[in-house]
Amino acid sequence: MGPFDVIVDTVGTELNCYRSRLAKGGRMVTVGLSAPALAAIAASSVYGARRIRTFSANPDATVLRALADHVTSGALRPMVNSVYPLADIAAAHQAFERGGVVGKHVVAVSE
Repeated sequence: MGPFDVIVDTVGTELNCYRSRLAKGGRMVTVGLSAPALAAIAASSVYGARRIRTFSANPDATVLRALADHVTSGALRPMVNSVYPLADIAAAHQAFERGGVVGKHVVAVSE
């Protein structure tokens, strides 16, 4: 899959792998800051057009509304691999531990 214009990473462990999936001039943001993530961010600011940047873990409501508007309009399309009902949370954890997917595992919580 890819290339992608934007990748949002919430873990921060495989930034260089994800960076290679960016389109030329693409951007990646991460909220997971490990030592390897910091090294990848530093390297990306020096080398190449595919940049990695950090993202505030505490965005304000205006930023979140703007992000939601991009999703609603279709300008930003999340990559979802699978959706699990809350009753199948164990299966969701097993799938996450297996890895090897493109996209996110989603747990649907209904009232």
